[in-house]
Amino acid sequence: MSALFQGLRERVEVNARQAVETFTREVDEYQTMSPGSDERIGMYDFAVFIRRRSLDLAVAELPLSEADLAGIAAVGRQRAEIGLSVPSQQQVLGLHTAMMVREVHELARPEDVTDLLRFVGWLGTQGLLARSAYLSGYTRGVGTARLLSTRLEILARALLADEPVEPFVADLRLAAHYHLTVLQTARPVAAEAQVEVVAAFAADRIPVTWLAADEVVVLTPGHDSDTKILQRVRAVVPLIGQPCGVGAAQGAVGGLAETLAWAREASQVAPPQECPDRLPGITDLFVEMAVARAPAVDGWLRRYARALATGPDLVATLRAYYAHDMKRTSTATALHIHPRTLDYRLRRVREVTGIDPSSTVGVRLLSATVARTLAVDHYAD
Repeated sequence: MSALFQGLRERVEVNARQAVETFTREVDEYQTMSPGSDERIGMYDFAVFIRRRSLDLAVAELPLSEADLAGIAAVGRQRAEIGLSVPSQQQVLGLHTAMMVREVHELARPEDVTDLLRFVGWLGTQGLLARSAYLSGYTRGVGTARLLSTRLEILARALLADEPVEPFVADLRLAAHYHLTVLQTARPVAAEAQVEVVAAFAADRIPVTWLAADEVVVLTPGHDSDTKILQRVRAVVPLIGQPCGVGAAQGAVGGLAETLAWAREASQVAPPQECPDRLPGITDLFVEMAVARAPAVDGWLRRYARALATGPDLVATLRAYYAHDMKRTSTATALHIHPRTLDYRLRRVREVTGIDPSSTVGVRLLSATVARTLAVDHYAD
């Protein structure tokens, strides 16, 4: 056995203990496990097993056996049965992969390059199989009432990470393209509300997952209409209980990680809404997205925001004005004011900013100012 593999074998127990310490430090749900609990002991035993087995198979250049995968699935099932959530398991799997790779690199010397590549290559192929087995076991361990929503959440996370999804599909429909809708909130959403949101989409077998307590992503098959998607989003915002910044983007399976990045960025600059009237994407928010990336320009726009703050409801008025294509009657109706009151407010905008809101410059500059003001103020509250 080479020096690299021998060194890794000697450090199996040390690395396993460090792995358990990392899990309990980084994963909130694991912090409640006492050091001597069966769960902590089981974590350590599995960490030792997976490291020793990986070394044995990598040295022999053999894949994980059916028995190995069944054992890994059994551990996933046990984690589900004690109530650990999908996000916690995704986080643990990510930490495990990162630590396994780091453990090899820390011991590798220049003369170990061949063995280093062999072991990392083995992890690359067999690690995906092990991950799929673990998550498949986890879904089987979830209670019947939660099984569908959990499978959909795991499927959503696999799609967003551009990982293989076959183990989680079964009777679920899998599209070639997905419409991603990201909803961002200013404050964390309660765990109970998160469960309700996932369950609401599960009724239509729509993959959905909370990537954080203030961010949920919905993956709707690309053939669904924007109207249908918007109806579903509107239905769950009341469950969330606060206004949401909404961002949307479309992408193909295998490239959804990049699609998520665009939809997320759009949601972060979109004006928050209690009842979304559309699904804004890059074409709607590219100015705001560009401005958010340029602090100097963003600061320059804030001067106009401060000017608008001196008038009566000028930001809300401009938002409605542009949302209704600068039509006086429909804007006044939406604001529940008389058209003459609207005219007065628009004149006031010209007075405090020096810009006509109905001019080309006004549309470009003031609409961006309004969007950035609403988004920045929302997340600053």
